[in-house]
Amino acid sequence: MAIVSHFQLILLLSLCTLLFKSCSWSPERVSDYERWVSWNVANYQKRTVKEAESLVQTPGSSGTVLDLKLRNAEMNRVRKSVSQDGTGDFKTIKEALDSIPLHNIKRVILDIKPGVYSDPPTITGNDTASATGRNGMPLKTFQSATVAVDANYFVAINVKFEKIPHN
Repeated sequence: MAIVSHFQLILLLSLCTLLFKSCSWSPERVSDYERWVSWNVANYQKRTVKEAESLVQTPGSSGTVLDLKLRNAEMNRVRKSVSQDGTGDFKTIKEALDSIPLHNIKRVILDIKPGVYSDPPTITGNDTASATGRNGMPLKTFQSATVAVDANYFVAINVKFEKIPHN
């Protein structure tokens, strides 16, 4: 959010520069103003670089510690919406999941609009429901996970996962 407000400030200053250039100022005043603006922009850039560097430290050191991969993923995050009525980017959860590249390094936020999505996404992996238990019998859905996610930093908010037994 701070980056957006700083960007807006720089944009405002740039627009002011254009406005003032159209007025009849002496060349000396214009160059003073341009130096002042460029100094502020350079100062802002140095500060933001220092702030970003201070966030990445070795674990165990004092101060804020943030995972570099997580920080990069957050800086390049993508938001995709799923809505059954067609107002989102995708109509099904499966379409949205299929649009994410295999070795993705960006934070992907799936904004799933309210509704009952009966087209369950199938993500290939181990089928624990078919695996055999201690007695040699298949585990079925009773002793298998409803949802198992093998991903770093996965978060699900306000989602109801329902287990549907195999036929």
